[in-house]
Amino acid sequence: MALGVHHLLLVEDDRTWREGVGRAAREAGFVVSSVADGAEALDWLRHRPRAQHPDLILLDLVLPRLDGWELYGQLRTDARLRHLAVMLMSSAGGTPDVPLHGVVGFLHKPPQPEELVRALAERLRELPGRPKETPRMPYALRLTDASLYTLHALPASVRHAVRVHLLRAAEMAASELPLASSWLMALHSEQPSLLVTVEGVRVVLEVDDAGCALTASIVIVPSHMRCA
Repeated sequence: MALGVHHLLLVEDDRTWREGVGRAAREAGFVVSSVADGAEALDWLRHRPRAQHPDLILLDLVLPRLDGWELYGQLRTDARLRHLAVMLMSSAGGTPDVPLHGVVGFLHKPPQPEELVRALAERLRELPGRPKETPRMPYALRLTDASLYTLHALPASVRHAVRVHLLRAAEMAASELPLASSWLMALHSEQPSLLVTVEGVRVVLEVDDAGCALTASIVIVPSHMRCA
């Protein structure tokens, strides 16, 4: 995809449009996440690690609760979110009079969602590609004393499997985490967190994007593995 866009976050309050654009975008090869308004978008973004953030936010300007312009302002003032690229869209005419940092374009909403996706793909092809990023080192994996103690009490084979998956999560956090996985998922919490689940053992990893680190803060062991 041009501009390195693969994952879209669609912010659209009209359910018919949201489903239509989502369907057409997936057929065009995008991975699509969607929310109904600016407040939901902000909450969605703040509770996910940076590696799960979208490559582009497709943002309707007219939204309930928190409209598109307000959401854009929140993104620009949040250090964890200001890197995000935004494509504005509206059924009203006109485009911003001055360049806006992070805004890569403006789309007029046509009668059909499929037409919007075609216009989006065409607009992306016109944009310069993103500079190639230097590969990032794996995030540091930190284990609290309590988590180390709990892991040490596990059967050796299970302990080994859990540690392997924790290290894999640290490697993936520096690149691209899956949106859904049988063993790794993002948690909806105030602190961006991941949940690693291996053989019934669940480990909560707190994500520190600024410090490039994951901290195992909670380890939950199924009852049949606990010592009597």
